[in-house]
Amino acid sequence: MDQFEIATGFVMPQPTLENVFDVHTRIADMMEKYPKRIYGMASPDPWLEEEVYVKEVERCIKQFGFVAIKLHPLGHNISPLSKHCDKIYEMADQYQVPVLVHTGTGNPFSLPSLMMDPAKRYPNVSFILCHAGFAVYADEALVTAKYCENIYLEPSWCQTYMTRKMIDQVGVEKIIMGSDHISNIPVELAKYHNIGLTDQQLEAIFYENPKRIFRLHGLE
Repeated sequence: MDQFEIATGFVMPQPTLENVFDVHTRIADMMEKYPKRIYGMASPDPWLEEEVYVKEVERCIKQFGFVAIKLHPLGHNISPLSKHCDKIYEMADQYQVPVLVHTGTGNPFSLPSLMMDPAKRYPNVSFILCHAGFAVYADEALVTAKYCENIYLEPSWCQTYMTRKMIDQVGVEKIIMGSDHISNIPVELAKYHNIGLTDQQLEAIFYENPKRIFRLHGLE
């Protein structure tokens, strides 16, 4: 983060880990050690019993101050339309935090268009399509964001020209930068710096949009 002048990072567990709850605690320790530099995102398995799932998300948000919930249709092996996912959207609505959703690899559950139904049913929740379709389904992610005001795109792994197309067609205010993996940070930064964006557009993608969507009050 220091090397690439990144002020703030968002961290979450991989969905397939057996000790996701323990990783949540480790992330909380990082948040305490690096205030306003590290923020956590809760990612418990939606197949958990509702009481267990709700208790863990509440621990992450109320006790630790996490700022989002993650749904990984591939890693969690579940469709976003499953009734078991409703508790994710309901808790996001209750605590007014965004839901990040893996899209692209892992179909049919990871198709971007599947998020249109939850977005319409929960209009007060911000949904972020991680990887924005993962290149191969990027156009589908683009169309999904066009027709749902509360859907945003995070186009890590998407081509340079596709990322520029998203910015031009849905507006820079609906785009945020993500690296997916820490080693991919310089690649994603280079992508945004080489597609003809203005300083104002870059500031929106890198700073203003995530600050607004994740409700990071007091972050300078």
